[in-house]
Amino acid sequence: MRDIFNARAEFLGRWHRFETPRILGIDELYLNKRYRCILTNIEERTLLDLLATRRQDVVTNYLMKLKDRQKVEIVSMDMWNPYRAAVKAVLPQARIVVDKFHVVRMANDALEKVRKGLRKELKPSQSRTLKGDRKILLKRAHEVSDRERLIMETWTGAFPQLLAAYEHKERFYGIWDATTRPQSEAALDEWIATIPKGQKEVWSDLVRAVGNWREEIMTYFETDMPVTNAYTESINRLAKDKNREGRGYSFEVMRARMLYTTKHKKKAPTAKVSLFYKKTIGYGLPDFAEELNYGVDLSTI
Repeated sequence: MRDIFNARAEFLGRWHRFETPRILGIDELYLNKRYRCILTNIEERTLLDLLATRRQDVVTNYLMKLKDRQKVEIVSMDMWNPYRAAVKAVLPQARIVVDKFHVVRMANDALEKVRKGLRKELKPSQSRTLKGDRKILLKRAHEVSDRERLIMETWTGAFPQLLAAYEHKERFYGIWDATTRPQSEAALDEWIATIPKGQKEVWSDLVRAVGNWREEIMTYFETDMPVTNAYTESINRLAKDKNREGRGYSFEVMRARMLYTTKHKKKAPTAKVSLFYKKTIGYGLPDFAEELNYGVDLSTI
């Protein structure tokens, strides 16, 4: 059975040829106790492939084999340097955009450090004052209810550092409210300059990441459409669902099930076969060339 499955998967792998995307998404997926690499077509919201590892040489090799790889204009990724190195080596024409959700998540992590550090120093009676603090603090300001806002106001006098960290987290999120790159650059510089007193170490990881990836983070404000890896992230649910359907799947089986057992997104090509070609040659293009395959359709998952 295993041999039959592998032969079928190999055949489908040769037969399916997915179109190279204009906007490519690269992200990782933790599957079977290892980090894998997933690649998506962000504009078409489709899955292109799943690689056994996220190592730079493996990603580079995959990108080298892309058909018409010069068509890739934008690549969205998290802050994993091997991805950046692979893209710059193989797709020098493409602009790299760091997925904003990976960046702002670090602001939540910094706020959590402040919250946990504060709780360690409190007596049980004081700690009760902060009941539900994590749930409230992770919310954006516009999502906080009137009741939760009143609770936060009670912290102002007793826990000023906690409120300062929350407000600084909100200012970081606010950078992405800018509509132009100069506005976002100015907002980022101001955010770095106004880190709350005594919290520089707490925010140091985020400041360092922003410094190392500033160009790729700011490129988000220069693309013709908002580019994030939200659809790439949705692969996590697909993979977990597939994995639950049977125990002991190998990576190769998981990859084949994800790529070949879910509906693909196909479109008719824009270029039509001319009547002259059909009349003089006597036939049109073969059936497999009459539609373009953009990969696994995530909207059907």
